[in-house]
Amino acid sequence: MSASSRFDLRVNPNPSLLADPRAAPANDRPVTSSPLAMQASSHPHQHAIGGGGGGMSDGGGGAAAAAFADAGNLEHCARYLNQTLVTFGFPASLDLFATDPVSIARTCNCIYALLQQRQRDIEFRESTNDLRQRMQSDISRLEAKIERMDAQLAAKDRELATLTRTEAKNTATLKAQIDKLQQERDEFQKMVIGNQQVRTQQIHEMKKKEKEYIKLQEKLNQVLMEKKKESSRSGMEIMNLLQVDAYEVKKQELMQENADLRALLRSMQMDMREFLNAPNGVPQPAVVGNGRQEAGSPQSPLGGKTDVFDLPFHMARDQIEESLRTKMASIKARMTQLQDAQKGAEVTSEATERELELEAQLVEARSIIQEQASLMSKHFTKSDKPRRLSGLDAEREAVAAQEV
Repeated sequence: MSASSRFDLRVNPNPSLLADPRAAPANDRPVTSSPLAMQASSHPHQHAIGGGGGGMSDGGGGAAAAAFADAGNLEHCARYLNQTLVTFGFPASLDLFATDPVSIARTCNCIYALLQQRQRDIEFRESTNDLRQRMQSDISRLEAKIERMDAQLAAKDRELATLTRTEAKNTATLKAQIDKLQQERDEFQKMVIGNQQVRTQQIHEMKKKEKEYIKLQEKLNQVLMEKKKESSRSGMEIMNLLQVDAYEVKKQELMQENADLRALLRSMQMDMREFLNAPNGVPQPAVVGNGRQEAGSPQSPLGGKTDVFDLPFHMARDQIEESLRTKMASIKARMTQLQDAQKGAEVTSEATERELELEAQLVEARSIIQEQASLMSKHFTKSDKPRRLSGLDAEREAVAAQEV
């Protein structure tokens, strides 16, 4: 929207509005700027508000301004304008003939409010036109949709008529089928009654046959029981013999396994006893046949009797477990002692090897010094020989002292 159309304040050419503003139609009342527009047309300096100079200075606006106010009716026009402004809700009591700034500012504010109202009216008209156009397009679409719906309704009516005819045909067919099924049901009921009678007769005959079957089964059971009594005697004897043989074999296997385990425990205890009683991890002298050590060997507190393994397991279980735990603890302690002793022996052997190396180096140094002294003594004179030899001896002793 251009500036000229936004601030277009041209008066409505309806002459009836000049006589009585209350006689204006309801649709034209929002346009409240007609008196101001006529006043603005009488002042050429306000043409710049339109933005182009032609928005408020056309022919129609000039004729309306000349017909509304002139030099003779200014007071009447001013009163009319104040009444109109009050009617439309604008600030009243405008003094158009005043020259003080307050009145001029009030007049300017009123004119500015009229301009804003005019702008809102224009925007409202434009939005109303857009809404009207959209509604017209919506109406057109709805009319087209109504036409389509009418066509669809006619088609559905035709389909409904077709379905009604089809339903009537199907109803007649269904009725015929129902009559036919009723006849078949009556025939089936007759067949069921006949089958029930036959079934009753068959049940009666079956009961008779069951009684005969029970009697025959009792006779057969009696015959089988008699034969079973005769054959069960020999069968029971054979089963008892087989069970006894299997029990004897299992018993021999368990006894052999028990003897092996006892021998293994006995030998293991003897080995642990020899290991624990031996000083420095070396086994002691051999044991005599009665299980005691030879004379001269000290009695070990870990030496126990092996005849406990000959006792039953439930009697010797606790003793065997306690003995094994004690021996394992002793073995751990002995291993710790051996490790400590081995570490001390390693340290001692290292010190001995170091001393031997130092002694060998000392002997080698002494031999070298003696050879050097003998070689040097051959080249010196007899007069210098005693003095030089004494100096060499002193040097040799100093070197020997440093080596030590």
